[in-house]
Amino acid sequence: MTDSTVIPTDCLKNKRQNLRTQRRLKAWQGVWRFIFLCGMTGGLIGGINLPHWLIGEKSQIKILGNERLHQEQIHTMLDLSYPQLIWKLPIHQLRQKLESQPPLETVYMTRQLWPVEVTVMVKERQPIAEATMGRKAGFIDDEGVWIPATFYQEAKAKPSVKLKVWGLTPQSLSYWKDIYPLILNSPVEITALDWRDPSNLILDTVLGKVHCGTYLNQEQFLEQLQALGKLSKLSSQVPQERIIYLDLSNPDAPSVHLKDIPPKSD
Repeated sequence: MTDSTVIPTDCLKNKRQNLRTQRRLKAWQGVWRFIFLCGMTGGLIGGINLPHWLIGEKSQIKILGNERLHQEQIHTMLDLSYPQLIWKLPIHQLRQKLESQPPLETVYMTRQLWPVEVTVMVKERQPIAEATMGRKAGFIDDEGVWIPATFYQEAKAKPSVKLKVWGLTPQSLSYWKDIYPLILNSPVEITALDWRDPSNLILDTVLGKVHCGTYLNQEQFLEQLQALGKLSKLSSQVPQERIIYLDLSNPDAPSVHLKDIPPKSD
């Protein structure tokens, strides 16, 4: 065997040995990498569950924007149990829960990691009238959302409104967004609406009671208010105490129902 054939054989052996060594190194590197990643993952999970990531009491829930409702009332609406991991706090569901409460119009919620707290920004509905639904007292806003009066029994400020509405139903609530702007711009001041008889909407005005009949639509109600405006000087022609009510069920032919004048005694 010549030197030329021995040298390549030694080279091949060295290459094989180097390859085996590299494979062993890569295998050990993989093992150590796996152990390192497991340690990091465990540490991260452990870190996330450490006490300083917990919402441990309601003082870590900051309530902003409440005008009438106390913060405690909103905490009660949230109905949270403590402690809660801030990562697992169901912000979206909690926001929906609050927005389903009649006094609240919109709600925004954000998490803060340091210090750990949740901010709840609320916008309350603005009641514009006292309103009864069935036998229950409450309030109504300009969108036609009815708010039970119980929400304001413990409130820091109760709604102050002049307009009154009696006998609301789900159907009449659906008309409110159309009716309310017309009431605001009525040529004769309206102080109350009586809807206890669905076939006859009655208005309390400075001229007395006004019978409108069944509410049909916004257009007809506007015509009735325009007809009422034409009767605004009625009190200068007829004594107020003689007027029983004004009938505007047909706005094209309004009528005035008067008390009879008692006969003069001899």
